[in-house]
Amino acid sequence: MKKRPPLILRAASLLLTVLVLLVLLGELFRPRFLNDNYWPLDVTYMSFYEMNPSSADVIFLGSSHAISAFSPQELYDKTGIRSFNLASEEQSLLISYYWLKEALRTQKPEAVVLDTIVCFPYSDNGYNCSEPSIRKALDPMKWSHVKAEAVQAVHELDAKETMLSYVFPLIRYHARWNDLSLNDIHFWPKQNTSLKGYAVLSEDCGIETFEPLDPDPSVPPAVMHPVMKDYLEQLCGLCNENGIQLILVNTPYQECSDAVHNAAEQFAEEHGLRYVDYNERAVTERIGLDFAHDMADAGHANTAGAVKITGDIGTVLLEQGIQARADEQYETTRDYCKRQILNANLYRINDLNDYLTQIDRSLYEIYVTGSDNGAEELLGLNAEGPFTAVIREGMAEDTGTSWSQYRFAENRWLQLRSEEESGTIKVNDAEFERTSAGLQIVLLDIEKGYVIDHSVFDGSGRRIE
Repeated sequence: MKKRPPLILRAASLLLTVLVLLVLLGELFRPRFLNDNYWPLDVTYMSFYEMNPSSADVIFLGSSHAISAFSPQELYDKTGIRSFNLASEEQSLLISYYWLKEALRTQKPEAVVLDTIVCFPYSDNGYNCSEPSIRKALDPMKWSHVKAEAVQAVHELDAKETMLSYVFPLIRYHARWNDLSLNDIHFWPKQNTSLKGYAVLSEDCGIETFEPLDPDPSVPPAVMHPVMKDYLEQLCGLCNENGIQLILVNTPYQECSDAVHNAAEQFAEEHGLRYVDYNERAVTERIGLDFAHDMADAGHANTAGAVKITGDIGTVLLEQGIQARADEQYETTRDYCKRQILNANLYRINDLNDYLTQIDRSLYEIYVTGSDNGAEELLGLNAEGPFTAVIREGMAEDTGTSWSQYRFAENRWLQLRSEEESGTIKVNDAEFERTSAGLQIVLLDIEKGYVIDHSVFDGSGRRIE
């Protein structure tokens, strides 16, 4: 008769199985922020852990203002300086401090650029941001003494944030069971990590009332959040210990003030740091900042603004002695980053021929509804009257006026309908409408697996939506 394992071994095995299941379920239930260009977060940290050791000479830290203002690829292309953007939404300086400590486990940055807006009161709680923002930044961090210290620091400021809830995220996210989808499985859809923490924003805010600062030194400096002031001191000390230059910046935002400028400048002077305020008139004029067209909203740069701000910080970094270094990690991501900026700004192209010229059909799938208006030739079609079409590399298929097909290989369900004055394109659960005569285009990025643009052009090939 086969001897059974001792009870204690069976109990230990059962306990281990339960713990593994709790960890796996926690990872499944934990929200993921996998869009790689619009507030990337999880993709940012995935990308960071993929970086070669000692290959980021500059680290950017700060809130979402910094995510959209500093593009590591743009910095490399313009100056040859290697960098990574570790900013996150509402990034508390507690998070900035511990993510820098985490970065120092694998990287040896020569400079840290910190956006100072996070130094000032934003939230009533001790860590000066929302609890979800703390989670978004700490959940993806790998477990080590650094994460343990960070979680303990958060717990000391908010007793509800327990170490156990970070070890087993299911404790925090168990109520999400009804919201789970394929997007919660991190390997689907495939995520590209080439932007190195940068968020691509394309809108123009249109704010014409922004007034740059002519700093008045007589205005009393704003009072920093006490916990943030403490962590700013600690971050400064951490940089000094590791021979890192700390550069303070203030990215553009409409509610800038002399008081905030003076407080950041005072701290910089007291600690011998360089400070650049992109709200200061002399600086906005130097970089040619047009707030209405270089900002996506009142506090976040769009792609045009990021080019200007990143270009200027590149000059500052070169002046501080940061050197250019060739690196394949940045050479191979150049085309992808350009493509994401193109994707985000396709809506600005008003001519149909120009629009189609910009699209590499090996990278996109084009879904079309239209009426007979001469655009068929540009698309490689011979349609007459209302038509629908699917177009990709080596294929331009006129599918008639009403067509639907399940394409299992790409996990897409397509439905297209076209009439003279209207058209409908459905891609999975997303529906796009044309409400006039003309040509409707829905553009799907094949690699990403989702729609990145919807446009409608009139009979002359001019954009009408």
